[in-house]
Amino acid sequence: MDPCTQGILGASLATCFGNKQNMRSALICGTIGGLSPDLDILIRSSNDPLLTIDYHRNFTHSLFFLPLGSLTISILLFFCLKNSLHFKKIFLFVFLGMLTHGLLDACTTYGTTLFWPLSNERISINIISIVDPAFTFTLIIFLFFCTKKKLANFSRLGIVFSIFYLLYSFFKKQMVNDYVIDLANQRSHQVERLFIKPTLGNNILWRTIYQYNGNYFVDAVYMPLTKKPKHFTGTSTKVIDKNSIFSFSEESKQRNDILRFSFFADDYIYIYPDLDYVIADLRYGTLPNDLRSLWGIKVKPENENQHVDFLNLRSFTKDFYKNFWN
Repeated sequence: MDPCTQGILGASLATCFGNKQNMRSALICGTIGGLSPDLDILIRSSNDPLLTIDYHRNFTHSLFFLPLGSLTISILLFFCLKNSLHFKKIFLFVFLGMLTHGLLDACTTYGTTLFWPLSNERISINIISIVDPAFTFTLIIFLFFCTKKKLANFSRLGIVFSIFYLLYSFFKKQMVNDYVIDLANQRSHQVERLFIKPTLGNNILWRTIYQYNGNYFVDAVYMPLTKKPKHFTGTSTKVIDKNSIFSFSEESKQRNDILRFSFFADDYIYIYPDLDYVIADLRYGTLPNDLRSLWGIKVKPENENQHVDFLNLRSFTKDFYKNFWN
């Protein structure tokens, strides 16, 4: 999720184990621990544009990296906090902060290698947006009273809230799942593969994609708490074969980069409309029922031994905000 939420959740769990004497130190250590796994964004290469997406949410987010990562951060913090906090406490608070990071990221769509090096599978439960104000601001309130009153019970309530919020979103996703299957049946479609994610900042409006007969069908599903659900019909696009799209040899960098991008996108890739030689990530759209992805890659048929370009395709206009809110 966004860095603000990661730091707040890390601080919330760390302060659950603090007391009146070390509450502020727990807040600092937990916040830094909650933020530190995202230092992997510094791993990049001017020659290989896809190196960033290869390593973001990779080993630094793994549960097996936790002890080493926590130890490294704790040693650095010890020089600043050694007069007020024992090293064991610093390590505990940092460890708890880092623990929340990978687990929360796995609840989003992007994909997190939680079990590296045992597995490179990108875990993405798809139950919360990468930015969710209701989730974040509620945690801020509990954390504020925890640090002001120096009472860990406020943070514990915040953690309980976060668990119930994620469980609620999980059951909401199951409701959307059933709705989309019924919708496909009404169209006489047999769902072969299904992807569902909440849209930015909420768990009411969802982006849904299902595969049938060589096509992806994209819709938006409105699933409020009390009102009757409904859908907004989107569009469809052809499924492409990552191993044969464009005539590159199996050994070429271009073919390998297409496979890398497809792995990152959980194989939800398609030819981006209106742009030549661009493959985009269908999981993300400007609107929840359109084909205008947020990012993609541009292949270079003229030179298969060069890396592809990574493109930022975001294009938000005033009409977008109006349509999204509607």
